[in-house]
Amino acid sequence: MDALFCLFLAMALSPQARAQSKDPAIPELKLQIAKMQEQLRDQQAVIEQMQRHLAELEAKETAHVAAPLPSPTETRTVTAADLPQQEPASRIHRPPSAMAGVEEPLPEGYIRLGETGSLLRLDVIAQLDLMFDNKFMGEQDLFVPSSIPVQGSPFHDSDTRSNLSARQSAVRMDFRRNTPYGLLKVVYLNNFFGDGGPDMDYNLQYLYGELEAEGFNFLAGYGLSAFTDIDAFPNTLDYEGPNSFTFKYTPQVRFSPTLYRHGEGRLTLPMSLEKPNADIAVLGDYAPYSRWPDATLGLRWETPDWHVQWANLFRDLAVQSATGDATRTTEAYATQLTFAAGVFGDDSIQGWASAGKGYADFLQDIAGLGLDAAFNPQLELEAIDAHGYGAGYTHAWSDTLSTSASYGHLRIDPDADLFLDPGLPESTSFASLNLAWQFSDRAMMGAEWLWGRHRDLTGATGEAQRVQVSLRYDLNP
Repeated sequence: MDALFCLFLAMALSPQARAQSKDPAIPELKLQIAKMQEQLRDQQAVIEQMQRHLAELEAKETAHVAAPLPSPTETRTVTAADLPQQEPASRIHRPPSAMAGVEEPLPEGYIRLGETGSLLRLDVIAQLDLMFDNKFMGEQDLFVPSSIPVQGSPFHDSDTRSNLSARQSAVRMDFRRNTPYGLLKVVYLNNFFGDGGPDMDYNLQYLYGELEAEGFNFLAGYGLSAFTDIDAFPNTLDYEGPNSFTFKYTPQVRFSPTLYRHGEGRLTLPMSLEKPNADIAVLGDYAPYSRWPDATLGLRWETPDWHVQWANLFRDLAVQSATGDATRTTEAYATQLTFAAGVFGDDSIQGWASAGKGYADFLQDIAGLGLDAAFNPQLELEAIDAHGYGAGYTHAWSDTLSTSASYGHLRIDPDADLFLDPGLPESTSFASLNLAWQFSDRAMMGAEWLWGRHRDLTGATGEAQRVQVSLRYDLNP
């Protein structure tokens, strides 16, 4: 009986006991434990990752200590591989009398600019020219045939003159950087032929950027006109050079795609838009201007041993009255053929010929004289016909001794009724002969004889001669 009572009592109380055993804190505790276990697993993964990174750093430090440290010079050495050349370098021998600072520099001589990826090459040229003229000339530091006094003009029978000049001294900086599109270049060059005075006035020559890619070159900035073929410039010690050479610095944008390749040769199509400079003999209150930029278009075939270039120039010349806003316009154009080649070992030859109308501002001897165009009696603007030609030859006596000769002739052919100053030049001629010696890797000395002839629009003529002795130091040729 007692046993049955106890069993009945247990059965009656069991639901209440089971209900009281379900404590609400238990699920929350289990959730917290699960979260802590997950955090521990994450921390363990972080610790393992940090241990692996520590092992890698210790391995690199051990290898760095074991290997000899390179010297500062070795770490900054620049080789030809750092400056990939898209085109083969010229094999035409560069004589001691060649103009310094104008050619593409060799890969040697660059330094790295820290960790920027850019390279820099600095060249400083110090040159002194001693000159003796047999008569007074308008420009003392340059031999300019158009400034020679003609018969009947002042100083035609003047005495001999002497002069010293250091204005051919120059500073050049070349920056290079490899890009995904090709080799990027920034070029800076100045000499001291500025217009501010007689001695050492700053004159900017180059400040441009150029992208040298596999199939094209793109240039933008300030430099030589695309109509100028500096590779055909003869080797004169006188900075001015032949009278008939087309030589002009100007702001520009230039694109030169490669059309064809064969062996080491390539055919390119250089074209450019350039700042116009209408050089016009004006009347009254008229002022010169241009409605659109000068444009050039050419063809160039070049190899390491020779090149030939055909260039064409298109210009717009205009004047406008300051009071009545009346305008007069005319078109101008020119074509030019130039070449240079290595011949007979280390000898070389250069040549050029140009013709057109309204391009006098590009001709070395008569630029700036207002001979692009002039008024006729009907007050119409006419572009003036002009042509020029010349040649140069260099003979190499040895690797360090050379003789160069050059000749140039130019002429303008204006209509007889144009309003022009009769004292302006109608034609000029130029000749030079020099001997130059590269007596060390970075120093040159030479002597040059120069002759010029000037004929003005009246037919009067004059001649002059100069002897020039030059000494040049080139820091990083």
